[in-house]
Amino acid sequence: MVTAEGMKDNIITAVKAGVDNYVVKPFTAEILSEKVSQVFRKRGNC
Repeated sequence: MVTAEGMKDNIITAVKAGVDNYVVKPFTAEILSEKVSQVFRKRGNC
C-alpha cells in the first residue's frame, strides 16, 4: 500500500485489513525496492 498517511493508527488498520506492506509518500526508489523485496520474501517468492 502506498499512501500519504503515515499515522501509526492508519498503518495498524491497513495491516489488520491485510496489506502486505506499507509505504508512506514521499519515498525513494530504494525504499520502494526494499518494501517489494520484503513482500516477495514473506510470500516465499524470492
